[in-house]
Amino acid sequence: MKMDDDPKISRQSLVRDYFRKIRMFSRNARLFLSATVLNGFTLGIWMVLFNLYLLDLGFREDFIGYMFLLGGLAAGLAAFPVGIMSDKIGRKKSLLIGVLVGSVFNASLVCTSNPILLLTVSLFGGFGGLFSIMFWVVGPPFMMENSEPEERTHLFSMNLATWFLSNMAGSFAGGFLPGVFGRLLGVGNESVMVYRVTLTVSVVFLFLSFLPFHAIKERQYQKRNATMSSRLSLKAIQSRAVIGKLVLTYGLIGLGAGLIIPFFNVFFQNRLQATPEQIGVIFALGNVMTAVGIVLAPVLSGRLGKVRAVAFTQFGSIPFIFGIAFSLNLGFAAVSYLTRGALMVMGAPILSNFAMEAVQTEERATTSGFMNMADRIPRAVGSSIAGQMMTGGNYVLPYMLTSALYFVGSSLFLTFFKKAEKARPSKAEEG
Repeated sequence: MKMDDDPKISRQSLVRDYFRKIRMFSRNARLFLSATVLNGFTLGIWMVLFNLYLLDLGFREDFIGYMFLLGGLAAGLAAFPVGIMSDKIGRKKSLLIGVLVGSVFNASLVCTSNPILLLTVSLFGGFGGLFSIMFWVVGPPFMMENSEPEERTHLFSMNLATWFLSNMAGSFAGGFLPGVFGRLLGVGNESVMVYRVTLTVSVVFLFLSFLPFHAIKERQYQKRNATMSSRLSLKAIQSRAVIGKLVLTYGLIGLGAGLIIPFFNVFFQNRLQATPEQIGVIFALGNVMTAVGIVLAPVLSGRLGKVRAVAFTQFGSIPFIFGIAFSLNLGFAAVSYLTRGALMVMGAPILSNFAMEAVQTEERATTSGFMNMADRIPRAVGSSIAGQMMTGGNYVLPYMLTSALYFVGSSLFLTFFKKAEKARPSKAEEG
């Protein structure tokens, strides 16, 4: 038997090659990953606590849905202009603006209990709205421009894995910090005050991401001489058919996600009687599982190809959505939640990498903006619909609708792009 045929040696070679490509990451890429840590930690705290904070203020699930609707619509509509702005003023300035504005709006959300003000702040970028759009729209083209083809998929995967691991730490913190602050302040660990203090402290970590972004050295890249008006009218876009197919499939998945993802903590608390500590642990373990899946994404992509890998992960998540919806046991629902999340997000860096390779270099930020718009707006609509259903006591129907939308969206993606990946072998080599 040849040495290369030994499975143990093959695994060792695979691991060595994986870490070799990680060591190839540029300084800019490493700084971006540092900011990802701070962003993920902040959002992890908010995902555990913010909805519970609103419920303690006396609001219902439908109001939470309205907040996500306004925030998601605003973020979705901002995604395309943000992509254009990033092309015009540069990635670094766009990210810095996002940090500053996002920190101000998030801090504003915990300074009031007035419903009109809460809705207004959500509309203009609270709970990660504007900064999140800056981060996810500008991030993919930034990573493309600061990596080489050999390690690019690994960078996309490592960015998401880093985000989810830091999100895990934030989820743990979100579950246990209210108890710590409650003891320090002499109040209960589920009071409005301790939620407010914890959320305020978390904003500091978001603001600190200004430092690694500020240390980035902007790379110059060739841009076409297109005016702002021509970009807004889409005349400068050559890859309209590809972008249209991405938008359609992304929109269906986003609508399905909006029906369930914003309400996982509400579902666990109201249907399965989970405590904030239990929810924090479940969310944290979910991020560990997801990070492991993301790290393995380049291996799956190498075996199946990008398109089939994305379809495989999305189809595979559907049975576990049923597992969450119909379980009356917190442990079983938690395992289903962990597996669903790992599978769905495992395909995300592969899809992002594929989309950036499928369009022209100067269209990457615009394409990223369109994809975020296609995700955010349907996701916002879905959260509003689900909020109404759950206020009426129906916690199962949103999960059934999500399963159907995931199936249709994944089927269309596979149909649209299974031949396109083979037809563009040279695109993957573009810088």
